[in-house]
Amino acid sequence: MPEDYEAIYTHPSGATAIFTRRNGSLDAVARGLDSEQFWVFKNVKALLVRNDEEDLAEATRMMESLGFVARLRRLAPLATPAPVAVAEPVYTVEPAAAHGHLHGPAPSYWPLMTGVALLIAMGGLVVVQNLPFIVAIGLVFAFICVVGWSLEPFEA
Repeated sequence: MPEDYEAIYTHPSGATAIFTRRNGSLDAVARGLDSEQFWVFKNVKALLVRNDEEDLAEATRMMESLGFVARLRRLAPLATPAPVAVAEPVYTVEPAAAHGHLHGPAPSYWPLMTGVALLIAMGGLVVVQNLPFIVAIGLVFAFICVVGWSLEPFEA
């Protein structure tokens, strides 16, 4: 049994089944098969995965019983690629200590308060039949929180 091969089965109706075995793994592709042909295709795939001595001949016999014509070819072993030299990066990363401190937003309670205000507004939507003013109060507080959050300094 050849180790690396490609078996192409074509049918006069245009259906094609391709089985490729390379380096111990099997790839199978089917195009345009009807249900009976696809059933045999799955059985042939299961047969070729085993890779025993007579499996390829049995697979060819099974496919030819449906009217497929077989073309078999051996595949040449893949050449191992030459190692690629990795170039040094042309950029440098400056540590945070070079600036004296980390850059980022200062700690704030505004995101938490905005979430609470939106929770009150959404909770008011749930009970809008009984207390319709809760939605308005929650949205006013949410607006105040968003404005306060946007006006605070970026860095501490």
